Formats: sequence, structure tokens, C-alpha cells
Amino acid sequence: MLKKATCLFFGAFSCLLVSCVFVGQSFAQDTAAIVANPPLVSVKNIAVVDLDGILRAANANNRVRELLDGQRSKFQEQFRAVEIDLQKNEIDLIGKRDSIAKKEYEKLVNAFQVRVSKVQKEIQYKRQSIDSAYQKALGDIRSLAIEEITAIANEREIDLILNHASTVIFLPKLNISDEVLERLNDRTKNARIEVELKNPDME
Repeated sequence: MLKKATCLFFGAFSCLLVSCVFVGQSFAQDTAAIVANPPLVSVKNIAVVDLDGILRAANANNRVRELLDGQRSKFQEQFRAVEIDLQKNEIDLIGKRDSIAKKEYEKLVNAFQVRVSKVQKEIQYKRQSIDSAYQKALGDIRSLAIEEITAIANEREIDLILNHASTVIFLPKLNISDEVLERLNDRTKNARIEVELKNPDME
């Protein structure tokens, strides 16, 4: 019985020893593979930037918004005058309903409806043109901001820049947003800000 137990003990010990040998060999192979193939990217310096906040606070963005607000006010004045004229035409048309022939009245009503439809379409196009002009200008400002971020990364040898919205906790000294905003404002302070509003085809 003792002999049998001893055989079982030595058999289990032999299996354990073999397993350790194989595990050791596998670990050594993995270590050798890591040494032979080091990581392609080594990140040493990291920074954080709030790009959306920079764009909101940028002086160029505020100037664009002022220009577009001026255009929007101008359109509202124009369409307000058109609206008043349409109201007068509608009142005049209602007054003619019983004094002219039915076919003639229907013709006038159809013409009035066509005009109202065109005005509504023009209002929609004008609003879309303002929105499109703002998005284009904002895209141009964003490109300039990214250029400044890239310049700072090169100057400071920053390996990785994270978006503020993607980070939970970070050291304040890693945030370069203020510097980017200052550079962006300085770069665009003398820039001529223009917005292009395309006239819609009302045909």
C-alpha cells in the first residue's frame, strides 16, 4: 500500500515538475518576444485640450456670430415687410370674393397661394444659408485651432493630446486650452472675417 502511494506521489511530482518546466519555457519565450518586438509607440508626454470650449470662446467665432446675427436681423425686417403686404393682399382678396366671377376669384387665390409658398421657401432657404455659413466659418476656425494644437505639440514634444470631453481626471498643468485659445485669438485678430450667403434659386 505504501509502495503504491509512493508511486502516486512521485508520479504527481513528476507531472508538476514537467508543468513548471513548460511554464518556465513559455514565460521565457513570451519575454523574449516582448524584447524582440518592443511597443511601436512610447508615450511620455500627455496634454489635454478642450477644443469645443476653445471654439466657443474664440474671438473669431464671436465676430462671425455678430455678422450672421446682423444678416438674420436684416432678413427678419425684409420678411416682416413681405408678411404685412401678404396680409393686406389676403384681406383684399377676401373682400373680392363676392364681387367677381368664381373662376377669376379662384385664379387670384391660386396666385396668392403660389406667392405665399415662394416666400415660405425663401425664408427656409435664408435660414439654411445662415446656418451653412456659420458651420463653414466654424470649420475654418477649428482647422486653425488644430494647427495651433499641433504646433504646441511639436514645440513641447507632446506625444499624445486627449480631448477634454474624453477625460475624467487629469492634472490641471496638462490642460493647454488657454494657451491654444490665446494663440488662436492672436492669429485671427487682424483676419478679415467674411461669411458667404448664397441666394436661393426661387424658380
